[in-house]
Amino acid sequence: MKDHRISGLIAATFTPFDQNGDLNLEAIPDYAQHLIDKGLNGVFVCGTSGEGLLMSTEERKKVLEAWMPYQESIKIVAHVGTTNYQDSSYLAAHAEDMGVDAIASMGPCYLPPKRTEELVDFNLKIASSASNTPYYYYHLPNVSGVHVKMNSFLKLASGVIPNLTGIKFTSFDLMDMQECILLENGRFNIMHGHDEILLSGLAAGVRGGVGTSFNLIPEIYKGIIDSFEAGDWEVARTLQLRSVEFVKLMLKYENSVVSTKAMLNLAGLELGPCRLPLRNLTEKEILSLEEDLKSLEFYDEMVVC
Repeated sequence: MKDHRISGLIAATFTPFDQNGDLNLEAIPDYAQHLIDKGLNGVFVCGTSGEGLLMSTEERKKVLEAWMPYQESIKIVAHVGTTNYQDSSYLAAHAEDMGVDAIASMGPCYLPPKRTEELVDFNLKIASSASNTPYYYYHLPNVSGVHVKMNSFLKLASGVIPNLTGIKFTSFDLMDMQECILLENGRFNIMHGHDEILLSGLAAGVRGGVGTSFNLIPEIYKGIIDSFEAGDWEVARTLQLRSVEFVKLMLKYENSVVSTKAMLNLAGLELGPCRLPLRNLTEKEILSLEEDLKSLEFYDEMVVC
């Protein structure tokens, strides 16, 4: 099995669509090169930012295939979560065939399980379809509606899912995160999911994160990690506050998916609109967003060269 200890900054990628809402895979080469030039360690494909659950399984296969040529430069993590384990298993098997570095799956957001046992069984079905590839559970309770404690999940799943490697932990429950990091002498790789509190995750013991804002301002997060490792907490806290300003701006305009895709378009990448039922920003809102980015001195930092 591949080296499962993915670390560093993993960008939660966006899926390019044309104005009709169809895939625009021709935009991925420029997008991939942008992330490589920015020094990202990997990409998380077809997750929440990538509108994965708004696409068909065949579309998701095509998107992943379009990212695979860049694996020599960046790690590829394929999100295969759907509302049923059959489609997720199908996507997981395809991702393994493609040779991805890891697979991740969210719990089902429709009729979400309330008990640990059912969540483990659900993930076992998916992970078993790609048994030679590291498997991460994608913990996003505020979106998925799955509020099972992750330390309980890992304790039960560790004995039945051999390729279970860790968690993409997108929750503010840092106590649960800490327990997961320390479980079984650090057996599991916990990837941080909330950009605005990355420093808290580093203090708890994470080795990296998957983030939406990493697409545009990874230098800030590299600075947080470097300052933390050097023991310079003052600089690390200052940079984290800068991240908070950016995330607040993301949330000001509809939500982080809609706003950040608009920012990437403003930065010079042609990623197109979001798919229904997401709405897109109006021209007036885009102008306002652009002004906010300039006034907060983010605009020049994120523009694609």
